[in-house]
Amino acid sequence: MSVSIYYSAIRNLPINAVESVHLLSIVDVFNESFPYKDEGETLSFYSAPSDEYILEGAIKLPYQDENTIVDSVIYWLNAITHLTSVLSTAEWDVRIDDCPASWVDDHWEM
Repeated sequence: MSVSIYYSAIRNLPINAVESVHLLSIVDVFNESFPYKDEGETLSFYSAPSDEYILEGAIKLPYQDENTIVDSVIYWLNAITHLTSVLSTAEWDVRIDDCPASWVDDHWEM
């Protein structure tokens, strides 16, 4: 059994150069610090998002035990929160498999 987080952003304007640098910096920081990077996937974006999206991606979580999955979901939702702050004018959709994550106050939650 695998669990994945899917994330996408829609906006009329494309990602600009400054935003791109910030997004990639967030990816690097979170990927480097992920404690289960040898067991699961890390944060990345699809090379060619669907027509209406400016950003899309997915992370397949490590499946060692329930605690690892929960820790990973919390960790990656924190990373996606940082991405959201860079593209704050975009409409975001974040899902854990088929279940939508919730935007509460200023961050993503399960």
